[in-house]
Amino acid sequence: MINKKKLKNNLKYLIIHLYLHFKTFKMKNTIVICSEARGGSTWLMELLSNIPNSIINWEPLHVTNGVIASNLKLGWRPLIYKDNNDNTIKKKFEKIFMLKTYNKWTLRYVDIAHLKGAKYVITKFVRFNQSLPWLVHQFPALQHKPIFLLRHPITTCISRLKTFEKETDIQTITTKQKLGSFTIPNCLNNERYIQHKTYIESLESQLEREIAIWCINNVNLIEHPDNDKWITLYYEDLVLNPKIIFEGLLKNLNVQIPNNVLDKIQYRKASSSDYLKLFKRNPKQQLMSFLKDLDEPYLEKVQDIFNYFDLKVYSAYKAWPIKNNI
Repeated sequence: MINKKKLKNNLKYLIIHLYLHFKTFKMKNTIVICSEARGGSTWLMELLSNIPNSIINWEPLHVTNGVIASNLKLGWRPLIYKDNNDNTIKKKFEKIFMLKTYNKWTLRYVDIAHLKGAKYVITKFVRFNQSLPWLVHQFPALQHKPIFLLRHPITTCISRLKTFEKETDIQTITTKQKLGSFTIPNCLNNERYIQHKTYIESLESQLEREIAIWCINNVNLIEHPDNDKWITLYYEDLVLNPKIIFEGLLKNLNVQIPNNVLDKIQYRKASSSDYLKLFKRNPKQQLMSFLKDLDEPYLEKVQDIFNYFDLKVYSAYKAWPIKNNI
């Protein structure tokens, strides 16, 4: 028996494939989102998809579903050093950004209707944060600064453990456990994990370890000397004042969305990645939920991790960023 849905999807992919084969996108029109997993990047991507003539390029570095060969070790939090002039790597990313390298996974948010007049390619990454300095150094002609989206490490890591590790009980992920040795991620330039391996293994709960890994992959970028070459956007600001922050982001990106389109955006609509249906309508309630879930002694442990990595923009005791400390 013919599976009509599968046949329809295959036909759709074939049409998109033929279109992209003959279509040439310009590298200068690339828009990049970099964030941690569960950091709000899908929501931001869906907001940016309102840009006229834009098309979504979804997670091309995914470990199992992405478009990069595993032997290059680019699929799990890779660090490409700023001065890395390897033309092979650069060419691979050019093809990704210009949609010359893709598959059904990376095109999952693309419909045939999106093809007509397509100009902007919005590429969404999680775990590519550490390669941001390389990106802006190797592609200086980008007309739109990459977006570095930050969400409080506590809420990000709780969400990640609940979503991907199926840990629904906050008590489980915060309780002292025999976690064993920390496995060094098999990614390009993973020395930063090796450097902090002993410290990570000294942490006693799943959540503490996740937060330490968050710090390893984000703290150095917050005060990085090149941070004026990307847009640092705080998830908490977007949650509290979505329309104002989003319009400010568009201005910084130097792109426009017609007012009649902007007025129709449903900012309080949960993103398609709200798998556990945890979206809360009250924005402050959404952001502050962890302060009710974690007691004072545990928050003190988390703050110790922040202090170890010299994270200043977030506090374990506050739900939103402390931006005057940057």
